[in-house]
Amino acid sequence: MADALKLLFDGRKLALTRAKLLAWWEGEDFDEAAATSAYEAKRAAANENGDADDQLFEAPQYELTARLTGLAALWGEDRVRPGDGAADKLQVAQIGLAPTGVLAMLGPGLLGPLAAAAAAHPGQVDAFEWREETFDALLYSVRKARLDPRVSVTRIDLEAHVFTPAAYDGLLSIDDFAYCGYPPHLAQQIMKCLKPGACAVVEAYVGLRSADLATAFASSFAEPQIRAHGDLLQFFVDAGLVLEADEDLTEEFLGYARQGFKKLGENLQADTLDVAAARELAWEVEAWRMRLRLLAQRRLERRRFTLRKPTEAPAEQSASEEVSEDTAAARDKRPRRLREDNAMQVLQKVLDEQKQG
Repeated sequence: MADALKLLFDGRKLALTRAKLLAWWEGEDFDEAAATSAYEAKRAAANENGDADDQLFEAPQYELTARLTGLAALWGEDRVRPGDGAADKLQVAQIGLAPTGVLAMLGPGLLGPLAAAAAAHPGQVDAFEWREETFDALLYSVRKARLDPRVSVTRIDLEAHVFTPAAYDGLLSIDDFAYCGYPPHLAQQIMKCLKPGACAVVEAYVGLRSADLATAFASSFAEPQIRAHGDLLQFFVDAGLVLEADEDLTEEFLGYARQGFKKLGENLQADTLDVAAARELAWEVEAWRMRLRLLAQRRLERRRFTLRKPTEAPAEQSASEEVSEDTAAARDKRPRRLREDNAMQVLQKVLDEQKQG
């Protein structure tokens, strides 16, 4: 498609047309020879940089919002959370993908983690982003880095998105369960989209609910949905996923966050933030002060779960059968009288056995 467009548009003619319009606007005479010379000089300079053919078709420049600029000052360019590229690559390596495998990545935020995943895995990478404020920046950065079409980016709704069945050889999810309102659905979708035997790595916050969570996540892109460690494990088991590893990353994560705060002083001395970005940065810093305190006190933890989809379906349920969420919900909504009758029957049976004994 791009080659056809390049044949359709002649760069020289476009440059001369712009020059004519500019001369008319300025009330000057159009000098075709001078305009042609200027175009040829510009094209020669572009040829030296190796991007002459793509210059006309590059995506329009994207200007970061004040919020994303503030986040970059704290966590580094192309990041919305603590971390670094080396750790991001290790996450992908832990999945154990074949070079031709297809990787699904949920919630990269910005280009940093996604670019690290693409560098660690030579095959196709499909990114799914739910943050409205980062999606355009992520899409622009992928195109600018020339990662497409090997890397695709799709906007999704965590609460409702339905993945293609058995489409991925591996999956990486970062923070998605911390902001998902109904985790059983997301766990079921991970199970659904993986091929039999495929691995998923899920990194998430866990902890008990408290009033301090509202302050700790006040600057987040969505309302926090932090759940207990055991509850999250149960969601995975109920979906049919097999837990292979459960790692505590709290101290490592705290280290990355503290590094970001140390670099923040250098970035502030550079005095490159405008008023709006500085205001967003102040909100982020204040929220993270509370979040770091909760992590240090172990009232909040950072965990990494390594999960795998079984190669065969359980004996009581064939691979073609899948219990829908609506069916499960309906089962929980049985008439109260019926549930009470069942309970009375069980109680009577126990009493009879005791009498016989």
